[in-house]
Amino acid sequence: MATAKNPPTILFMGRIFEVPWGGVRELADGLLRSAAPICEAEGRRIQVLVSRRGTCPVKSPAIREVVLPALAWNRALWDHVTVSNHANAQRHAVLFNVKLVLPERLRIPGFTAIHDLMYFPQPAKYDWREYLLADTLYMRWGVRRTVRRAPYTLVASEATARDARELFPEVSPDRFVTIHYGVDQERWRVRDSAAWSEVERIGVRPPFVFHSGGLSRRKNVTVLAIAFREFLKRHPGYQLVITGGAKPTTHDGELRRSLNMIAPGRVIRTGEVSPAALAALYQRAAFFVFPSLYEGFGFPPLEAQAAGCPVICSNATSLPEVVGDSALMFDPKAPAELLRHMESLTNERVRAGLVAKGEENVRRFSWETTARQWLALADRVFAAKNAGR
Repeated sequence: MATAKNPPTILFMGRIFEVPWGGVRELADGLLRSAAPICEAEGRRIQVLVSRRGTCPVKSPAIREVVLPALAWNRALWDHVTVSNHANAQRHAVLFNVKLVLPERLRIPGFTAIHDLMYFPQPAKYDWREYLLADTLYMRWGVRRTVRRAPYTLVASEATARDARELFPEVSPDRFVTIHYGVDQERWRVRDSAAWSEVERIGVRPPFVFHSGGLSRRKNVTVLAIAFREFLKRHPGYQLVITGGAKPTTHDGELRRSLNMIAPGRVIRTGEVSPAALAALYQRAAFFVFPSLYEGFGFPPLEAQAAGCPVICSNATSLPEVVGDSALMFDPKAPAELLRHMESLTNERVRAGLVAKGEENVRRFSWETTARQWLALADRVFAAKNAGR
C-alpha cells in the first residue's frame, strides 16, 4: 500500500499534449505544472507516456517523459495495447488518463477524469449529438467500462457528478469524486502589446463583445447573435468578436443565418488564436458572453474573470457552480434576458462592480489545490485497488 513515504509513481497518459488547445489539454497542462514542485518536495514521481519525444511540456526532476512509439499510428491500439503493456510491467504505480477511458488490458490501478458526458443522451439538457457517431459509440462503451472498473473517477464539477450518478446508477455514488479545475491567474493578466497588435491586424477594435469556446451547437452562439443584433440598434459602434474554430463543428443553419443578419463588419470571426492573443481579447473586451447550454466545468468565464473582464453567462449545468454571483446569468434560451444584461454593462459602475466580483471568484480556483487533490486521489485509487475493492 502507498504511504506518505512511499507514494506510487503516476503514469500520466500524455498524448493529449499533441493537441494544441482545448479544455482537456488545459487540465493536463495545469495538473502537471502544479504537481511538479509538489512532487519534487515530497519525493513523488510522474512518468508522462507519449508516442514521440519532446511532447511533454513540463520539465522537472520529478517528471520523466517516457516515449512509447509502438502502434502510435493508431490511438486506440496505443491506448489499449502499448500503454497497458508498459503499465503492467510497473511494480508500484497507478495510471491516469485525462481523457475518460482506461486501457482495456490494464492490470494495475487506474483512474480517469470526466469533464462532461456529452457522449451520452441526456434529453433534458440537449437533443443533438455533439461528436461523430463512431467516436460516440466508442466513448459510450469505454466510459461505461471505465467507471465500473475504476475504484474512483475524477469529475470536474458537482453538476457532472450528478450526471454520472444518473447515467451509471450501478456505480456507487461515492466513487465519483469532484475536483474543480484551476485557473492560471497570472497568465491571463499579462499584457502583451505584440499579441494585441496581432488581433488589431484582423480588424478588432474596441468596444467589442467577446465570445470564445467554438461554434458547436451546445455553445449556443445563435442566442448571442440574436441579442447582439438588437444591441447594435442602440450601440452601433460595437463589434462581436468570436474566437475558436473557423467553422461550426456541427451543421447549424440557424447560427449561420443569425450571424449573416448582423450588419456587415460588425462580426469578427478570428478562428483559432494564440494564447497571448486570447488573453489580449479578454483584457480589452467590454464584456464576455458565454451562452452555453451544457458545460462540464467551463474554463472561459474564469479565464475572462482572471483577465479583468466582466462576464455574462448562461445558468445551465455547471456554470452557476463555477461563477456563483460573480457573473450576470440568464436562461440560455432567452435572448431578451441576455440583451438586458448586455445593456446593463454599458454602465461603467455596473461593469466595475462585476469585474471586482469576478476577480474575487477566480481566486477560488487554484491549480495547486487541484494538483494536491489529484495526487491524493491517485493515492486513494492505488490503495483501494490493492485492498481489493
